[in-house]
Amino acid sequence: MSVLLPLKNELAILSETQERENLLEQFLEKHGLEEDELLPLPVDASKRRYFWFSHTLVMDAAPPHEDTKAFENITNLLREAGLTVPKIYAADHKNGFMLLEDFGDLTYRKALEASHEEFLIYKEAINALAHLHKKMKKNKADLPSYDLDLFLERVSLFTQWSDLALSQGAKEDFVGLWMEAFQNQPAVPQRLILRDVMVDNLFWLPKKEGYKRCGFIDYQDARWGPVTYDLVSLLEDARRDVAPDLAQSMLKVYFSHFPKLAREDFMASYCLWGAQRSTRILGVFSRLAKRDGKPKYLEHVPRIWAYLERDLQHPSLAGLKDWFEKVRI
Repeated sequence: MSVLLPLKNELAILSETQERENLLEQFLEKHGLEEDELLPLPVDASKRRYFWFSHTLVMDAAPPHEDTKAFENITNLLREAGLTVPKIYAADHKNGFMLLEDFGDLTYRKALEASHEEFLIYKEAINALAHLHKKMKKNKADLPSYDLDLFLERVSLFTQWSDLALSQGAKEDFVGLWMEAFQNQPAVPQRLILRDVMVDNLFWLPKKEGYKRCGFIDYQDARWGPVTYDLVSLLEDARRDVAPDLAQSMLKVYFSHFPKLAREDFMASYCLWGAQRSTRILGVFSRLAKRDGKPKYLEHVPRIWAYLERDLQHPSLAGLKDWFEKVRI
């Protein structure tokens, strides 16, 4: 390989970065803002960047990695359903820029750290999801389903990035067991799922009332899927310990909205999607550490394993439980 290749790659990255900054400057100028007035906000696992300016957020979500049009479409659906989501003041979908309402800095995490009542703020998040599930019973927006292909693609991140020494046979068994679990899952109601409901993507807005006090962000990857998905995402939060007693209390709150819901089927689905999420996230966090140089996510790994082990206790997941026990010896 030519010694000039790394230099060319670095120059190409610098050129793309400068082009991106130029596009951002043009977007800001169009809407009466200047780049030097913006306050950069901390970055997370995604490729999106956010800047703050006088009660307004600037989202920089470069295509093709991000899709601001999808964010706008889902925002409109959620607002029509009655959920609290950011107002969109301006958008440039071609280049991936948006001006959004700023919810402030009281995320659920910060609210919990400031000793806001844990039961109350979790309850309003559950009430908000229940409201969404009541209001949007049909997939009128023709959202794609969380189908088997996506299910296997996402869960297979574990075998692609895990530190475990896995034989080809073990990998094939892994896929087969997950495929069987998906195909045998119980029928539970299907609704819009936001896919990343957790304390860092929720805002506590105490000036509002009822479930509207829960503000949602980061839902551009929404799909049509089982009602259990967002509940397990919230109650098995990869970045925060959620006590089993609190999780059970919140499930009772959800069931109070749907007294005719089949509990056994619901819990089988809850454990399946909880196990799938935890397995996927273990792969994602390993990839962030190895590929992207972000080892901080590894601090959450013990918690995620604990969630996974708990969900695998469900009788319907016995085969997967055996698989994990064998490969971790």
